[in-house]
Amino acid sequence: MNLNSNRLLIGHFERSDLEQWFSIESDPEVRKYILDGSTLNKEQSLAYIDQNIDSYAKFNFGRYTLREKKSLRLIGMCGFLKTEMGIDFGYRLSKDIWGCGLGFEAASVVLNYGVASIGLKHCVAGVMPGNLASIKILDRLGFVYQKDVIFDGLTYHKYTFSADKN
Repeated sequence: MNLNSNRLLIGHFERSDLEQWFSIESDPEVRKYILDGSTLNKEQSLAYIDQNIDSYAKFNFGRYTLREKKSLRLIGMCGFLKTEMGIDFGYRLSKDIWGCGLGFEAASVVLNYGVASIGLKHCVAGVMPGNLASIKILDRLGFVYQKDVIFDGLTYHKYTFSADKN
């Protein structure tokens, strides 16, 4: 799977992405709104990469790498993971590119791919109430707020997306 947007190359994680992925996951600002906000070490970052590689094989989807077209630098991820709440749609970006519109650019391309090519009809997204940038992206994509849920002792807004309604 290889996707393109105006400024991004979107593809599968590989174990060779570890160093660049670890540099994103070890940033406390990037991880601020993820679970308890703790950063990942190299072993945990590799486990995340392996989780996605396994997901591609099992489900034909996962979280995908986001690379700048010009530099080929890994700047984040976006995609789908199977969870107990359903197919979870998520994204994460390196803080040095925040505010450039790349989050929405990536999310719209990947969500469209999920619906048109993978055949996903419904997905969910959980976002902490203070994460206004992610809430704005979900709203623009057509996700609908459902309710607040508690996960690992933290409150999240639960959003849903239905391809049948969009």
